[in-house]
Amino acid sequence: MDKEHYRFVVAGEDQAAAGRASQALADMLRELEPVLDVDRQKADEATMDLGTIVNAIATSGATLAIAQGLAGWLRARKGASITIEVDPSVGSVKAVVAGVDAEAAVRIAEIIRS
Repeated sequence: MDKEHYRFVVAGEDQAAAGRASQALADMLRELEPVLDVDRQKADEATMDLGTIVNAIATSGATLAIAQGLAGWLRARKGASITIEVDPSVGSVKAVVAGVDAEAAVRIAEIIRS
């Protein structure tokens, strides 16, 4: 089974908001069936928070499910933005998403997938 690696870098109005948003994103991703593993990582090792980077490993073809989950996550967090990287280990596709509606998130996922 092929696996896809995603990296989501969450930005918020402040560090605390970004931390809460990244935790909510990690929790949402864990609930998606095609997502195999999720962890959080610190963007800055000097901070005590759990981190605002969310790494996910999903089965091949999980892009649409992840995009739909992201759409709901973004709708609930108007002040948040997210940088999406697909397979960051090889420097693959990267997109920044902020304050978009569900349809735009799905379109972005389709662009990332191609």
